[in-house]
Amino acid sequence: CFIFTSTRQLLSLPLLCTMEFTVENLNRLEKELSVALYDILKLSKTQTVTELNHSRLMAITKDPLANAVEKLSKLMTGNIELCKSAASTIDRLKSEQLNYQKDLIKQQQKELDSVQQTVQTEMKKTWCDIVKENCETTTSAPSIDSIKTAVKTVVEDDVRSKNFIVYGVPENYGSDPHIVAEEVITEIWESSGCDPQVVAASLIGIKKPADSGKPRPLKVTLACTESVKMVLARARNLKKSNYVAYHTWYITPDRNREEKAAHQILVVKMKEMITAQPTKYHYIRDGKILSVDKVKM
Repeated sequence: CFIFTSTRQLLSLPLLCTMEFTVENLNRLEKELSVALYDILKLSKTQTVTELNHSRLMAITKDPLANAVEKLSKLMTGNIELCKSAASTIDRLKSEQLNYQKDLIKQQQKELDSVQQTVQTEMKKTWCDIVKENCETTTSAPSIDSIKTAVKTVVEDDVRSKNFIVYGVPENYGSDPHIVAEEVITEIWESSGCDPQVVAASLIGIKKPADSGKPRPLKVTLACTESVKMVLARARNLKKSNYVAYHTWYITPDRNREEKAAHQILVVKMKEMITAQPTKYHYIRDGKILSVDKVKM
């Protein structure tokens, strides 16, 4: 509800010929235009703009009509200036937004280039190391067979890096290995809503008789190596589960034949250390046996 002033009082108000676009100025001008329109309707003895016509305006005496038109003209001039300022402000904001987006894209591209350079450097190192291991240490060029072996090793290592193995899952636990794999991840994950995506899951080997007592391992493939690393880091959570059946399951990386043999040697050595040093907790990490004192409860 507006408090309407007289025409003479409104004309005495300062008029902004050059008006900066602000919400305050916009609201002020809206109120002043409403007052001016109300005065014209009042002088013409009409209630709405639709009732206003030529004959109604001609019935108004010249002096009040001239004052009303003068006031409305000044307000319209202010409105035009305000619209120009608003357009200028919008253009400036658009320009700032475009510049911000360009800077953001440049920063993202810079970070992406850095990651790509790091990956290329690491892959180059890995390639050189593998070729060196599979080639004879001579001055002659590497043979085709040695290059094929090196390439095959790189490919196999990349594929295995996206897998992990779950041991101890009963053969009759579930009919769909994919669902079982998702259940394992959900159980060990410490946060909700961002579990790694299971790409594939299958049982390894030929199905054995039910009385063999040793179920086949479950191989799970994820979308990327980093997801597998996070799963392996959380594998211990299976032992903490409220569901006791999970306590006999355990998760390992997808090792090749040489890695399995080396790991088995570490397991045998760790068992010997457990017997010799029962007051310590022994575990394998990054190809080494680590020991810490057991916490007394």
